[in-house]
Amino acid sequence: MSVLRLGSLSTYLSDQLVVGFTTGSSVHVFTSQVKRVLGLDIPSFSGLFNIVYTYIEIFKRIAETNIASLVISLICIVLLVLSKQFLDDKFKKFARTPVPMELLLVISGTSLSYVFNFGAKYDLEIVGEIPTGLPPPSLPPIDIWVTVVSDAFAIAIVAFTINLSLGKIFAKKHNYEINSNQEMFALGIVNAVTSCFSGFISSASLSRSLVQEGAGCKTQITSLVSCSILLFVLLFLGPLFEYLPNCVLAAIIVVALKGMFMQYKQLPKLFRHSKTDFGIWVVTWASTVFLDVTYGLGIGVGFSLLTIIWRTNHPQVAVMGRLEDTNIYKDISIYQPVFELPCIKIVRFEASLYFANAEYFRNMLYAVSEVTPTKLKRLRLRVEEKLKKKKDSECTNGSQHSIESHNSCSSRVSASSDESLEPQDPLGLSNYDSSVDLSGLGHDYVDIEVTETSADIEKPPASVTDADLKFMIIDCSMFSYVDITGVQTLAQIIKEYDEVDIMVILVSCRHNVRAMLQQSGFYKTLSADRLFLTVHDAVLFAVQSTSKHLLEYEKTSSIVVHF
Repeated sequence: MSVLRLGSLSTYLSDQLVVGFTTGSSVHVFTSQVKRVLGLDIPSFSGLFNIVYTYIEIFKRIAETNIASLVISLICIVLLVLSKQFLDDKFKKFARTPVPMELLLVISGTSLSYVFNFGAKYDLEIVGEIPTGLPPPSLPPIDIWVTVVSDAFAIAIVAFTINLSLGKIFAKKHNYEINSNQEMFALGIVNAVTSCFSGFISSASLSRSLVQEGAGCKTQITSLVSCSILLFVLLFLGPLFEYLPNCVLAAIIVVALKGMFMQYKQLPKLFRHSKTDFGIWVVTWASTVFLDVTYGLGIGVGFSLLTIIWRTNHPQVAVMGRLEDTNIYKDISIYQPVFELPCIKIVRFEASLYFANAEYFRNMLYAVSEVTPTKLKRLRLRVEEKLKKKKDSECTNGSQHSIESHNSCSSRVSASSDESLEPQDPLGLSNYDSSVDLSGLGHDYVDIEVTETSADIEKPPASVTDADLKFMIIDCSMFSYVDITGVQTLAQIIKEYDEVDIMVILVSCRHNVRAMLQQSGFYKTLSADRLFLTVHDAVLFAVQSTSKHLLEYEKTSSIVVHF
């Protein structure tokens, strides 16, 4: 896995996932020590909800608590807490290392247990016989590789995740960096060697790491010293620790977990700052605690990826407005004072455009523009059909009267035909507040005065057949890339809006986006002159186009344009 550089996958382990996972794992470690603190002989459970079954069994047998084990554990816990809180700082004035309280407790606990025979007199659980020496090296049996490969792969992932999670926590706390591929390579070498000595899977130990960190250890020299001492104990001093009560070790581990449990204090702050990250933390922690460590890791990663997919599928869509007296355009829901320009809608899609969010992009454009081209087109066709039927009906009735009535009907139809050729407020500006300031756009805008005209035949309602919107400007500055589906969606949007006389303009396209548009033949749908460098350039083009239309419209209608 290290050779394939799979350590880079650790980038998907967010800080919230790591903290939730390690905090959940610390609950399992704490639970495994509770029965030793209470002196209860409870079987170990594995699989789903194992921690629930463990606590059920603990509460069932709480009356069988060994008082001596509980008292010794409480004394050790109190001494460790006092040492960490009060003695360490004072002791550092005389030495660079804190008070080695853990070592003192192990030595004193072993000595007292040996002298007063705690194991037999108080029925305390002690470490017991420690075999000396190392097993002879041998290669793992090849015939079982096929049966264990799937389990080995899962164990390797969990071991690497635990190791990397703890590494990230300590690296962040002590300001240094870790290399995920180097960590994976080191774990692979260590486990390959230990497999020849019938060893267990090697990984970072939550309890031992916390104990060492609490003792003031900072470098790998700590591991070298501890391994040397452990080897010396296995070879020669094993029998000296046979009388060490397990409750003393349990107390040391419980106090060392304090740093992990203090991570719960992050939750209120995390909830205020990001509900999504809070959800990742809680889901990872809950699945790790109540299901199992393996399931917790998988569920946490899966949920984290789902949040990423959701956020990329449903990004923010900002409607932009012009900041007064500037050529700067900002989100109207955030910045004030900004205003939208008549007939122009400026939209920014704050994500890349690809197959997963292309449909959402199209629907959001319809929503923010309040114009659905397909519906508007259908409504226009219905109204035109009704008007045509009404005209045909009037002409049919008129043909049964005198020639004078027939001529009158023909005149009305002709007048209607001529009138239908007249534009019906093509810019929809009559619906806008005249107080909107259009100055400062880089040219002289127009002052529009609309006077009513008469019509012999009922006209289609402007709200049904005409859209106030005339220009849709799409800010593409947030598009880091666009795939084929995204290009096809843009082409479809442009075609639909063109059919209802709304021009779509693209601005701030990156080089790779423009290259994709060129390669996919997009410019067959949209001419290159509809691409602009900035939003303001596109706005100037739209306003100038509007002015030209108004000048032409003045010649054929009763709209008076004042400059």
